Amino acid sequence: MIFLVTFLSFSISVFGDESILCSPSICEGVMCPTLPEKCKIQNATNNGIFLPSPEACNCCQYCLENLNEGEECSIGFPAAPTPTTICGPGLTCKLTNGNLYDGICSRMSTPCMLSQDDYDYRKKYGPSIGSMEDRQECTDEGEFVSYRCIPGQTCYCVDIDGTRIFGESDFTSLSKVEMQCKCSRDYQQAKELIGRDLNPREHFRCNSKGDYDTIQCIGEQCLCTDALDGAPTYPNNPMVNIRNITNHTLECYKGDHYFKKCEEEYINILNEEDTYKEGNNYNMIIGYIFPNCDIDGTYKAVQENSTHKYCVDKEGNILTSLNKVDNKALTDSMDCKCLRALSVMTTTEKPTCSENGNYTPMQCRRGVCRCVDSDGNQLCGKSPCEVDEINKDTLVC
Repeated sequence: MIFLVTFLSFSISVFGDESILCSPSICEGVMCPTLPEKCKIQNATNNGIFLPSPEACNCCQYCLENLNEGEECSIGFPAAPTPTTICGPGLTCKLTNGNLYDGICSRMSTPCMLSQDDYDYRKKYGPSIGSMEDRQECTDEGEFVSYRCIPGQTCYCVDIDGTRIFGESDFTSLSKVEMQCKCSRDYQQAKELIGRDLNPREHFRCNSKGDYDTIQCIGEQCLCTDALDGAPTYPNNPMVNIRNITNHTLECYKGDHYFKKCEEEYINILNEEDTYKEGNNYNMIIGYIFPNCDIDGTYKAVQENSTHKYCVDKEGNILTSLNKVDNKALTDSMDCKCLRALSVMTTTEKPTCSENGNYTPMQCRRGVCRCVDSDGNQLCGKSPCEVDEINKDTLVC
């Protein structure tokens, strides 16, 4: 499997199992320095980050105190003493006055942090923020968190740069817990590294929310996996042949057929193609048409044939269909995100979809109209940010 990485570990040993560098007794009698006060406190204002010790064998706890914005910092240099402090979450050491090593802890200027700054500025000074606009959340490293939400509608997975990737769920208060999107992000990294989409036999399967499916099959051998990181749930249990999966052989099995409709169709065509290649000694076969499958094994929102492009639900049922010749502009831009969102949402207040299944550029809700992007997020780059529905003709989207 392309998306699996095997880590090789080794140790140099002498006299049996005792390491040359770190024996079981090497930490005996080691005098460890006292931890910094902030590391002992660990609250919202006084805290630190624990790291492996820079000293040999990691005998002592090692913690760097988090500095606050505006405090002096240093990026260090080869001959510098072991550091005891670091700029806190969302901060970076910005060098001052041409200094090569010393500076001031300052707020990061990553795209995510800048989007927060813009939101906060408009909220404080105007123009006002939109009623459906949501403040971006950033990680301690200044990257986008794994998901983004449209209030009252849906939440979807994003990569570290904030670009939408596979994974969507209904908007709830549990989105922060339920949408870690690790599987979707891992797939995206593999795709970018390899330079193409991966077929269903080449990657671990995700669930519809972008987390790992709790059953994974490698070839015909299957095991239970953790939804958050894809690690084996029962690492000491043997893998089970896909033909022998039951509630007794796999604790995570819920009685469903393992393969989803789209991936099963894809794999059957791929196997047929491979058989034909081997039987005729061909390197390439032309003429097979594969379905477009998402990484949860269901059908991608956009499908097409020689004449039409259409939106489908996860089971492949057609939601809307357009002729590619007669509706070229609409089919070229078709993403079906709005129609797919409708199938996820439980609220009665639904977005308006275009003929091609996309979000209409203008959305109205509770008597107020706003502009949105292709993902359905409110846009407030222009003034006014939103208008009463009676004045919607004045809104330029």
